[in-house]
Amino acid sequence: MIKTLDDLVPSFKLISLSLISLSVLLRFDFLFAGANRYIPFRVIILLTVVWMILGVLPFFKSKLLQKEDWYFLISFLSFFLLAHFFWLDQMNDVSAFFRNQFHFLYILSGFFLTRFFCAGLSDTQVKRVVKMTIIGAIVVGFLESFFRFTMPTLDLNSESTEYLLEIYEGAQTGLSFESFYFFKMSSIMFFDSNYVGTFLLVFLALHLLSSYSSRWIKVGMTSILFLLICLTLSRAAMLVGVALISFFIWKDWALKSKWLLVLLSLFLSVSLLLFVQDNVSFSDGSFITKLQILEGLSNYFDQDLSVALMGMGYEVGGYLYSYMSGGYAHIHLAILLGELGLLGTLVYFGYWYFIRVKQGVKVLYIFIPFLIVGFSLADPWEISYFWACGLINRI
Repeated sequence: MIKTLDDLVPSFKLISLSLISLSVLLRFDFLFAGANRYIPFRVIILLTVVWMILGVLPFFKSKLLQKEDWYFLISFLSFFLLAHFFWLDQMNDVSAFFRNQFHFLYILSGFFLTRFFCAGLSDTQVKRVVKMTIIGAIVVGFLESFFRFTMPTLDLNSESTEYLLEIYEGAQTGLSFESFYFFKMSSIMFFDSNYVGTFLLVFLALHLLSSYSSRWIKVGMTSILFLLICLTLSRAAMLVGVALISFFIWKDWALKSKWLLVLLSLFLSVSLLLFVQDNVSFSDGSFITKLQILEGLSNYFDQDLSVALMGMGYEVGGYLYSYMSGGYAHIHLAILLGELGLLGTLVYFGYWYFIRVKQGVKVLYIFIPFLIVGFSLADPWEISYFWACGLINRI
């Protein structure tokens, strides 16, 4: 009986990997009052509890964490437990304390669980789950785009009637360079379709790293994913998407062809720059708020020492360096400095370095796009980054 249960562990791991991968896709925040983490958060916590219980059973031989993992986790969590004492003034009740704690456990479990599940599976099984998840991301991306463009006034995340009227009136002019902003705010997945763009970049990277039986299948899926990224109307995501695809083309081509690619890229870049300069106004709200947030970072040097070093916590820190009072600072550096302070921000990027050491150079295909697009809009706590890093070395 014990041997039979032990033999079932790989099957349990495959089911668990499939569940966590599915939960990463199910981000329909309109169903949960704007909480896009509602499903993945609960799935990850449930899987963490289940596998911790399995770990104490006598027949269970696989270990969720290695010794060096424990060293990192103890250091990481000890720092943030200490940081909570600096954030007490911002916490109205005990639940706020636990929300902050679960905030960090969320991204930790997302990576460590995924890596653990993959460790007990064959490369073929992991690649199959990844490809099925990529297909799922394409389906979800099409649904999100369909509802956002066909019902641009369905601003499901807004509680302001005035704002809904503004979106409605703006959308009546049709999609153009002047009105595209009105087609970004009715996403059924996230608060802003820019988040969808950064989300799809994760799956574009995983797709480009994957191998397929036919070159045309890969080219076709690459085109579809990039089209979906374009439909998010996120200029930063489009730019990073082009860079990702160009880099993989560069890797595959011969030296002479690479120089042709460089010349072609330069020509297209200059043409695009001239086109943008003549046709696109940079006075839209989406672009201006990013400049205002970056400008707001200068207030960092006006903060108290404790706030500058330790931040103000998850509850209010994301609003500290913003473009307006009560507005969320959606640039990763502004969010991290506001929530965690300088020391916490260094610890956060230390976590990324730890992942890079454990998983290899492929992690950079997730980290660098996040780093670049994050200067426009990115959530540093987005679970898809850490889920992808947990399996990226197996594809």
